[in-house]
Formats: sequence, C-alpha cells, structure tokens
Amino acid sequence: MNILFYCSEYPPFTTGGIGSVTKIVAELLVERGHKVFVVGYYPDVQNLPEYSVVNGVRVFRLHKRFRDNCLATRFIQVLSKLGCSKPIVQSELTYTELFIEQLIKEQGIDIVELTDYYSFNWQAKSLKYRRFPVPTVLRIHGCCSFILEGKGFDNTAAKTNDQHHFNRCDYISAVSQYSLDYIYRNFSTNHFKKKIVIYNPIEDSFLSASSEADKNVILFVGKLTETKGCYSLLKAFNLLAGKYPDLEVRLAGNGDKATALSFVAPEYQERVKFLGFCSRQQIQQEIDRCGFACIPSYFENFSMVALEILGRGKALIYTERTSGKEIIQDGENGLLVNPEDIGQIKDKIEMLITDNSVRHRLSDNGFNTVKTKFVASRIVSELEKFYLDIIN
Repeated sequence: MNILFYCSEYPPFTTGGIGSVTKIVAELLVERGHKVFVVGYYPDVQNLPEYSVVNGVRVFRLHKRFRDNCLATRFIQVLSKLGCSKPIVQSELTYTELFIEQLIKEQGIDIVELTDYYSFNWQAKSLKYRRFPVPTVLRIHGCCSFILEGKGFDNTAAKTNDQHHFNRCDYISAVSQYSLDYIYRNFSTNHFKKKIVIYNPIEDSFLSASSEADKNVILFVGKLTETKGCYSLLKAFNLLAGKYPDLEVRLAGNGDKATALSFVAPEYQERVKFLGFCSRQQIQQEIDRCGFACIPSYFENFSMVALEILGRGKALIYTERTSGKEIIQDGENGLLVNPEDIGQIKDKIEMLITDNSVRHRLSDNGFNTVKTKFVASRIVSELEKFYLDIIN
C-alpha cells in the first residue's frame, strides 16, 4: 500500500500524542513493506526540515511563512478573535490540501488518513475543504470542537468546520469507543461506509516489567490543570502528607505551578516536585522511578500515558470517566476514581502505599493488559487489515 497520513505534530515536534502515535504506526507499516507519507501544516516551525525521511517514512512539514515570528503569530491570533482571519487560514488550508492532491497523483497514494483534530478548524469560520480522489479515513482522536467543549469554550464555529471536514471522509477509525460515541452524539455520520474502534498502540519495545521502586513516590503526567486531574491529586496528597512524611508527588507537565501549589499546605509543598515538560525518554525514566501513578482526569479521549505507565509495570489510579473504563477494570488491572471525589482518591492512594500485594498484583495485571491488547504489533495489524479491506 501507499498510505498518506495527515499529521501536524510529527516528532520531534514537542507537543501532541497524535504525533507520537502516527510515528509508531507509520514506521511499523514501513517495516512491513508499505510506502508511507506524512504531511502536516506547521505554521510557525522554523527549525525542522520541510522534507525528511525518518526511518523510511517520508515527512513533509508545510508552511507559508505567514507566522515566522512571534509578532506575526500574535497578529493572526488577534485577527482570529476579531473574526477576520479566514483569508489567511483558508490560504494555508488550501495550500496544504492541494499539496496532498499532488502527492496522491504523483506517488499513487491508495488511501489517505486525516485526523479529526484539524487545527485550521478553530482558527476561522466557514472554511472550505477539498474531497480527495482516493478512499479517505477519519481518525478520531478528539476534534477541535471536542477540545473546546472540554475547556468550557464556545465551540459553535469549530463544530461547523468539523462537520464539513468530516463530510469529505468515507470511513471512521476511532481511538476509543468513548470518542466514537461523541461523534455519534454531535455530528451527522450516516454517510460513513464503516465506523470502527482501533485503539492507539504502544511500541512492543517500550514494554518492561520494571523492578520495584519507592512506593512513596506518586507520578502525575499531564498539564497542570483541573481537567487533567492535577488539582484533585494534590488535594488528596494534602490529606495524606501529614500521616506519611516520606510521601512525594512528581508532576511531569507544564502549567501554573502557583495555582497547583495552592492546594497543598505550606509545610508539605517541598515534597511536590515540578518537572516541567518532559521528553518521552524522561517520562519513561520517571515512570520507572515511581511507586505508582495517579491521573484522575476529568477529560480524556484515550491516554497514551496510561498505556506507558502500565506498560512499564507500574500500578495506575485512573479516571472512571470518558475512556478510562476501556483501559482499566477497577481492582483488576488498576484503580478507577471519580476525579471530583477527593476522599476516594485519597483512600486508593493510601491502599497502594500500605498494601504491597495489591500494588504488585495491579502492576502485573496492568502490564499483561497492555502486552496482550495494546501493543503496536497487534494494533498495526488491525489497521493494516482495515486499510487493505477499504482499498480492495
């Protein structure tokens, strides 16, 4: 197959689980003999090559140099707030899609996969999209209107763009049942020929049933915001810190440190460690050194971090909301909590601190879940079959 993925955050770009997942899938497809292209629009990236071949994957990072400096980027953001950014955004969008059409023709592309998160969609109203002349899959990670809704912002304009973006696609492949159900509830989907859930994968090589570490070290990975569960964790830690003087929380992610610390009494604040943005290698190291992880998020479509924690053999306290139950069976391969129930989070943290047998059992079962259900060798085989069935 000749496959083209749209991805605007392909590594080494510093943000985005979509980029990491696309890289895992693309490189394994290349290993299996397929020809893979990745195209994305990068409006303000200046230090990455416009074209490169990374482990056999042909990567195109497009831009029109409208936002080559901070002042220009800020100006376009102001135009967007004023509702005047459409000419610029439409120009960038059309430029990208004409480039994709050219690659389809020149390289004999068999199938195109577009992400539902299309960053153009929240930047201007009433955008126009091109329908590609080959089968087109919509990969559901979490669209612009979904993200805006989760943050409490008005998503009306983005939702209209999302629907128009979806209308030119033929098939849906969703990263979780939760994400697919959101699309069913909020968008017209009758035109799709097939709708399927195929989970995001984790590399087989990432897995390691790591040795026992300090049970008093709790790891959190994510933005330091309420919706990611950071504040809920810190409130629970504050209730336990006096009873367990060796207990420590390590937070890997960017955000407002002052607000986060406000949930912890001054005498315990030195035991809260802010790590800032961490590379994937650094996150792996932090997972290996922690006793267990706690991510009681309000809002999660499908978390790669959850798979990474379980895949390194560590117990996880995770959210019962959104897609949490698709990864964790409470009490079997991890623990689920209501992010608003601080007492429940506190109790489950205390359980993992005090009961080694429970922590070890959850760690072992969580590792086996990832090994049997979410590894790339299995998931990419599902995607490969899905693509081939469409083409044939």
